Amino acid sequence: SSSCQESLVALIAAVGPMSVLPASVVSDFSGPWVKKLLSLVGFPAGNRDTEDDYTPKSDGKEFCASCTEEDCAALLETVSATSAEELATRGFEVLEAGFANLVCATERHGQALIVKRYTDLVYLRLEPHAIGAVDVLAGEYGVGPRVFLSGPRGIVEERLPGNTLEEADMHKGDLELVASVARSVAAFHKLPVPQCCAGEPMLWRTIDKMMKVVLNREALPSGVPEATALLSEIAAAQAALQEQKAVVVLAHGDCKPSNVILGEGSQPVATLIDFELGGPNYRGFDLMKLFRTNSQSSESCMRHFLSVYAECSGHPGDSADGLLEEARSFEPLTWLEAAVFFLALPQFKPSETARWDALAAHRWGKYLETKAQLFVTPS
Repeated sequence: SSSCQESLVALIAAVGPMSVLPASVVSDFSGPWVKKLLSLVGFPAGNRDTEDDYTPKSDGKEFCASCTEEDCAALLETVSATSAEELATRGFEVLEAGFANLVCATERHGQALIVKRYTDLVYLRLEPHAIGAVDVLAGEYGVGPRVFLSGPRGIVEERLPGNTLEEADMHKGDLELVASVARSVAAFHKLPVPQCCAGEPMLWRTIDKMMKVVLNREALPSGVPEATALLSEIAAAQAALQEQKAVVVLAHGDCKPSNVILGEGSQPVATLIDFELGGPNYRGFDLMKLFRTNSQSSESCMRHFLSVYAECSGHPGDSADGLLEEARSFEPLTWLEAAVFFLALPQFKPSETARWDALAAHRWGKYLETKAQLFVTPS
């Protein structure tokens, strides 16, 4: 009840600051008390200007008073049952028809919305009960879009004003921009892991699920080794990270520039989006994915990002040099995970098998080029 939650928050406040907040504790609190609870452990306040249009629901989510859960369910049903070509005639703007999602923008009762319909491919890397949990969490704490409806079929959330970043934005010398992204990533990494997502790092969970699909293929394409060799590389990489005691946080899982929105105004704030691959994972994986590029890279931008991140991370031992070494050690794993993904994709989209196989071979080649960074003993 609200009175019990208020009493427990008051007790924690009286005892003093806590350095660790179990997710099982947070999950028992509703929206308003979650923020008070997190403030007691040093979690920064969200960057929302006002919350006057939102009222807490009993399940802990926050809903726009003028856009009901029933409205959102109807929107998701429309997107699920309608082709991308027909959606434009019904007031939807198709933003992305990607590997795993159909993403549309629309508006209801003055609220700009994103409606995302999952395809069967989402289950290639995730368990049904965990889909959307991290999106909801991030929205509740003000580090992601507010979620109005989330379920195994899809998600409805607010559409944030601003522009999606591109790879080049992280390397073009805009230090204020990379600092804003760093603060947002650090704030997200400080969140507790939802109980439904708890377990080993998501990297290995998703690779294991995808490899079960890969092993069912009759043959793998040229440029990629046999399945037994792939499994051997995966095992060696996992052992290397265990030896290095790589830091695990609540991570995004697909923390690339296109999953960052830079807000509007004279001092725009960066906000992460699309948390469906989120869960406990290596923070170095997130940090490297933001800066991995096939184009011109900027070490000065990456160092500035990591300096700001270190100041905000809550880990006293963090430094730009240490984080740079940590992030670079994960570059080969960003390629390895992508190679396995594309090897599994033909089962879901067989008409483009040649394309997926070519992408898998390219990613495998990049893994081989960079794998030495993973197996170097940290200084």
